[in-house]
Amino acid sequence: MAEKRVADSPAAEMAVRRALETKFGERLKSVAFRKCWYSAAGEQEFWDVEGTLVRKKGIITKEIRNFRYQIDPDSGNILGYEENIPK
Repeated sequence: MAEKRVADSPAAEMAVRRALETKFGERLKSVAFRKCWYSAAGEQEFWDVEGTLVRKKGIITKEIRNFRYQIDPDSGNILGYEENIPK
């Protein structure tokens, strides 16, 4: 069996943090992870990572977003994601 690139929850969280840093760059202020678990849907296995991020919108304003990412354990690629802005 091939070795998994994302073998545990800290590695899955680090993959999500890298993706968020790439997407938001310097505007990303903080990332907090709530849950991280290993799931399967049919033949596909993946890591589910949920949390909250704070990003800078302007000079003073900030935006809070909830997110959920699905990470492939074999390659470390993002299979899917969802970001919600709470009202």
